[in-house]
Amino acid sequence: MSDENVVLRPLVPGEAESGVHATESAAKRRILFVDDEPSILEGLRSALRPQRREWDTAFALGGAAAIEELERRTFDVIVTDMRMPVVDGAELLRRVKQLQPRAVRIVLSGQTDAETAMKTVFMAHQFLAKPCELEKLRALVKRACNLNELVAGDELRALAGDAALLPAAPRTYSNLTQALAEPASNLATVANIVERDPALCAKVLQVVNSAFFGLPRSVSSIAQAANFLGTLTLRNLALAMESVSLAKRMSLGLSDKQLVEFQINSLLVALLGRHWFAGDRRRADEAFVAGMLRDMGHLLLAKRRPEEKCGSHNHAALSAYLLGLWGIPHAVLEPVAFHENPEAVEHDTLEVVDVVHLADRIAAELAPSPFQTSAPPLDVDRLEQLGASASRLDAFRQDATAFLTHARELLRS
Repeated sequence: MSDENVVLRPLVPGEAESGVHATESAAKRRILFVDDEPSILEGLRSALRPQRREWDTAFALGGAAAIEELERRTFDVIVTDMRMPVVDGAELLRRVKQLQPRAVRIVLSGQTDAETAMKTVFMAHQFLAKPCELEKLRALVKRACNLNELVAGDELRALAGDAALLPAAPRTYSNLTQALAEPASNLATVANIVERDPALCAKVLQVVNSAFFGLPRSVSSIAQAANFLGTLTLRNLALAMESVSLAKRMSLGLSDKQLVEFQINSLLVALLGRHWFAGDRRRADEAFVAGMLRDMGHLLLAKRRPEEKCGSHNHAALSAYLLGLWGIPHAVLEPVAFHENPEAVEHDTLEVVDVVHLADRIAAELAPSPFQTSAPPLDVDRLEQLGASASRLDAFRQDATAFLTHARELLRS
């Protein structure tokens, strides 16, 4: 194997850890590290010795040995190399999904080509490139463990662990292909198509925020993501998702009409969020993405049999859990996790979480998704206390009708 070693050095001062933080459990987390280089495993074993009070670590020399470990006991996190003989990383991750769907799957590899990224994006929750700072690896594993605290119940964690592919819009791939065939097409055109599809939107952000690209900051803008990824990768992602979309729709038990309703609702919330922050590009992008992805958990819950389904209140935590594993920025995770109850986030000025909550309530009135039931009335007094004037709230409600028309037109084009 030609991968480089893990570099055991501290993070650059000021480099922040991102993600959702939760209260740590007293129980030790089981972490399995897999590589076919003995020196790498020994280096990890030595470097991670300070974690022994928090983690129960195991080290497997190659994919075959890792499968034996998986058959003996359960793990919370699996960290594996990709290029290994006999059983490579892709095959190992496939087996992990079968044997232990609750486990968080992390790739730590020196391969940094596009083919590797495409092979791992539907199998792994996160991708770290070698050389990798020890503190960054340690922080990511801790973050993955903490994310489990967001979801109450092993059955929901198992459901999220099996969510490598979510339903994509039936026409997304064909729309992208047609757009790319046009001489006047550009990345802005492609980004607009991606933004209409919640599942593809999430997957694009997962890829661009992976360590494969080594970007200096998190990306929450689809336009920026499209610029980094390029049109070929975007089209390949859409094709990979569309190839299984029919089967996924059948297993969800949703009609085409219901999926369209879900898309319209998601796009309306996203457009309204962007509209509110029209003068602030960063928060406009965060509000758009959070609005588009806030209800992904509903799709996971819909995969269960009716007698097994939990209350819809789980969907926000499940959405944040899944998106957090994909490496989507914390600035987006927070409004996703708390869009139903923004008061749970301590703050005294209007933030993205409040606007997504507001847009969600308005969209539920104008164009509810199949998963939305009657919601409590909007707490207008609280919004005004945070800085949203009554006149602006009224104008925002009036603008929503026009944005609903725009959303429907976008999805018809």
